Amino acid sequence: MSGFAGGPVLLLVNPTAGRGRGLRLLPRALGALEDAGFTVQVSVTDSLEQATERARTAPRGSLVAVLGGDGFLGAAAAGAADSGAVLLPLAGGRGNDTIRRLGLDLDPAKTIGGINGLAVRALDLGLVNGRAYLGVANVGFDGLANEYGNSARMNLGPFTYLYGGLKALVLWRNVRFTLTVDGRSSIFPGWFIAVGNVGQYGGGLRICPEAKADDGLLDVVSLGRATALGVALTFLRSYRGSHLGQANIGFTRGSNLTISANKPLNIYADGEMAGPLPATIRLGPRAVGVLAPADSPAFGRTGKIGFTPDPVGGNAAMAKAKAGIARLRAL
Repeated sequence: MSGFAGGPVLLLVNPTAGRGRGLRLLPRALGALEDAGFTVQVSVTDSLEQATERARTAPRGSLVAVLGGDGFLGAAAAGAADSGAVLLPLAGGRGNDTIRRLGLDLDPAKTIGGINGLAVRALDLGLVNGRAYLGVANVGFDGLANEYGNSARMNLGPFTYLYGGLKALVLWRNVRFTLTVDGRSSIFPGWFIAVGNVGQYGGGLRICPEAKADDGLLDVVSLGRATALGVALTFLRSYRGSHLGQANIGFTRGSNLTISANKPLNIYADGEMAGPLPATIRLGPRAVGVLAPADSPAFGRTGKIGFTPDPVGGNAAMAKAKAGIARLRAL
């Protein structure tokens, strides 16, 4: 179904993802690709920026396998949106949330072995403060949780974010956000704002459970006034995606956002720091092609299967978004 039966493939590898998990899985992934008839060019990258550049120079319509975490996948997606290459996400990080939400196997070799059962799907691509992402951009209490989780000395796997969240609870005080979505502004005290495309992060937190990655919209979920216990319960409920019914949860959708706060905060994109607030977030609709199951829960039921790099479509939207952010930075 995928149309990729052998041929050349660029395999991008993040050697530091998952505390070296990507590098440890490289021989297994390489062997599976060769067994599937692919001629593999391996690129062990030095940085996220290098992953973007390697994907950007890939031939139009070619296959780029990406072995790393969510942030690494987003970096490769930024380059593929420009080149028109198609991504094959391979789980090499700790959380692998985008891969989970896409419905791909957490074993890279099994994903590769089932490549003929995958379809090329067109994903929207978020851009926050110049950094591309596929899953979630987040700011607030969960940003601190991300910082503490990433600095944990123990390898906690999917519980890394839970650990960080519990540690951050004691430090969060009196934060007020200003959120503008497609021209509609609101100011509120709160704990976090999450802007979801695929909509999952933190090792299984379905923070934007209704998000679809091909609808041309970002799902915006925020938590207002709450006790520490209420915050913890919100995140626990988000594993099932059942938190949207809470009275203190805000929810809206849009494609053009700005976020600021009354205190210095960093915003994250798929676990990678995207810079301090204020932040501008844009969306490039159907900007990048990704191999995924035809029945992937990350897509809308009416979403089209197939992806054709189109200079009048997704790539033009991303170029417009990037140009807009460049203008904002120049102000």
